Amino acid sequence: MKNCILAVCLGLAGFWGVQAEDSSIAAPERINEQGDAKLPSGELLSDHVAEAEFTGMIHRKCRFLTSLCPDKCDHARDFAVFRIVKYLDYRKPGKYGDEKQEQLMVDVNPAHKPILQGADILKKVSALKPGDRVVLHWAHYYMHRDSSSFPERPVISVAPAVFSGGKTGK
Repeated sequence: MKNCILAVCLGLAGFWGVQAEDSSIAAPERINEQGDAKLPSGELLSDHVAEAEFTGMIHRKCRFLTSLCPDKCDHARDFAVFRIVKYLDYRKPGKYGDEKQEQLMVDVNPAHKPILQGADILKKVSALKPGDRVVLHWAHYYMHRDSSSFPERPVISVAPAVFSGGKTGK
C-alpha cells in the first residue's frame, strides 16, 4: 500500500513539474528580451485560462508614499480591466496559488512591465475596445532572484474569443 501511494505521489509530482517546465515562462536562467540579463527562476503557483470581456482602462494615481512622489516615483499606473465571463481551464498545483478570479487587471504601462510580461501582449491588450471578448491565459508565479522572492502574474496569451457558430467576440 505504501509503495502504491508513493508511486501515485511521485507520478503527480512529475506531472505538475512537466506542466511548469513546459511553460515558456517558468524556465529558469532565461535571458530577457534585450539579451543582456538573466531572468529569475520561478515556481508556478496557479495557471488560469478564461473567457473575459474587456471593460476599459483605469488610471491609478500615485499615493504619495515615498519622498520621490509624485514626480520621480513611477507609482501611477494604467490598467486594462477584464471581467471574467467563464473559466476554460484552471490549475493550482500547490496551496499558495491565486484562486479563480472575477476580474483581472493588467498593467499596460511599458515602464512598469513585469519581468515576465511580453511586449507583444501589451500591444494586443492596448488595442482592445470596451466590450471586446478575449480568451486570456495568465499565471501566478513565485519568482526568486538573488536573495529576494516576489510574486509575478504575467498574461501569457490574449486571443479573440470564438463563440459557437465560429464568430469572434466583439
